[in-house]
Amino acid sequence: MTEVNTNQVHHNLGPLLREHRLRRELAILYPALAILGLSGTAIACVWTAWRWLFAYNNYGSAAIWRWTTPALVTVLGFASLSILGLLLTWRSRGFRISLHTSGMVYRRGRRKETLLWEQIQRVHTAAVSYGFSSLAWGAQTTLKLHTNDGRQFHLTHALTDMNDLAETIKRQVYPGLLEAYRRKFNQGDPLSFGPLSLTETGVQRDDQMLKWDHLGRVSLGRGSLLLEPSDHNKGKRIRIPAHRVPNVEICTQLIEHLRASQGGQQKSDT
Repeated sequence: MTEVNTNQVHHNLGPLLREHRLRRELAILYPALAILGLSGTAIACVWTAWRWLFAYNNYGSAAIWRWTTPALVTVLGFASLSILGLLLTWRSRGFRISLHTSGMVYRRGRRKETLLWEQIQRVHTAAVSYGFSSLAWGAQTTLKLHTNDGRQFHLTHALTDMNDLAETIKRQVYPGLLEAYRRKFNQGDPLSFGPLSLTETGVQRDDQMLKWDHLGRVSLGRGSLLLEPSDHNKGKRIRIPAHRVPNVEICTQLIEHLRASQGGQQKSDT
């Protein structure tokens, strides 16, 4: 019965485009951490028992704590490592994403959910780097998907080809969202992108407004969306972490489009 339902779901989503599974090195690393931790815990326990007996037989009960403390710390360290390895192995079991022409299938452990592309309403993108400032390395993309029925999905660089996965999802989701945003704006409604609101007048953040004809450079990079006024006397720049702005690439595209269209109209009116 389950097999029939699975095939039916896949048929409704269309042909399979590609699959992204847990990266091979992580599939090996997580169980290895658990095995190493368990083995180390067992050996450290034997070492602790030996030091306890040695201290008791040679120096008496008063010396037991001093002799066994280093071994007990080692036991705790290996036990923590084994718990970490077991948790990572358990959380990542069966983790994979199947991309189809009409949607995707999310599997993680016993959890299995199907999403149609049009159900995804918000895509939050974050880039995780390791290191500090200019010495940072290993930048990785993570995605958070929010659907119109309240579900959330977190996709990390634990999956193979995460950058390609992110680009494929955006390529499938963004055109429909962009068209919906345009219809809404043409009806006179403001567009909400997290802390930003795009109105007929300009970009608003809380009580700060940057009018379209005052907007200069718009840039998206290094984890931030930056909006700068064309002149320092015409407002303050707005900098927001990109992961706080849903569908940040669409937001950037719309800001650039509205700066050209609405900004030109505002200048002609004045």
